[in-house]
Amino acid sequence: MRRVALVTGATRGIGRACVELFSARGWSVAMVARDSHELARLEGLLGEGCVAVAGDVADPAVSVAAVQAAVGRFGRLDAAVGNAGVTLARPIEETSEPELDRLIGVNLKALVFLAQAAGDALRETRGSYVVVASNKGLVGQRGSPAYVATKGAAVQLARALALDWAEHGVRVNALCPGLVDTAMLRSFADAQPDPARAWNRLAREQPLGRLALPRECAEAVLWLASPASSFVSGVALPLDGGFTAQ
Repeated sequence: MRRVALVTGATRGIGRACVELFSARGWSVAMVARDSHELARLEGLLGEGCVAVAGDVADPAVSVAAVQAAVGRFGRLDAAVGNAGVTLARPIEETSEPELDRLIGVNLKALVFLAQAAGDALRETRGSYVVVASNKGLVGQRGSPAYVATKGAAVQLARALALDWAEHGVRVNALCPGLVDTAMLRSFADAQPDPARAWNRLAREQPLGRLALPRECAEAVLWLASPASSFVSGVALPLDGGFTAQ
């Protein structure tokens, strides 16, 4: 039996690593992202074991279409990975309403939309829902309060859903990485007056003295998504500075 995962934010960073790892481990994958060109390229690389849906996860119709595509192509859905996210390093006094709406739309509402769309399919397989949040949602961070608030909400959503879905055998967990070497983080560093110095500072501030890698996060996501996992549903798993699930 070939298991099926759905991954949002599938073309970059942790999401891209998840797609590649799930596929390499024999899963079929439904990929969701805004970049239709890169989705098409990934489809070409991965072949028949994948299906792509282009769209903005802040639109509830995109999650519905993605679940329908996964079940329609592969007949089932075993794991949903709510990975898509946006960041904003802005003091609260300077955060605009459109920026706040965007943060809430992608970092929180999209997770709700995915849960609504995937719930029935996950109950049928007694599957898993993995929310990719952030350690900032557990401990906070200076300079980005609105972003931190959405990640804290994502963690609490996972905890509450874990309680609601436990009776159906569906496990829900939040993965909370520290800083990860992604294009999003590099864009932040590049915007600083001295990008190289900023990048080195970010790495030094991590407990292990380096940034986590997308593949390491993907290994943890795969472990949480796999039915053999004995992980207790509803617990937030922090990854500070790098972690590989064995």
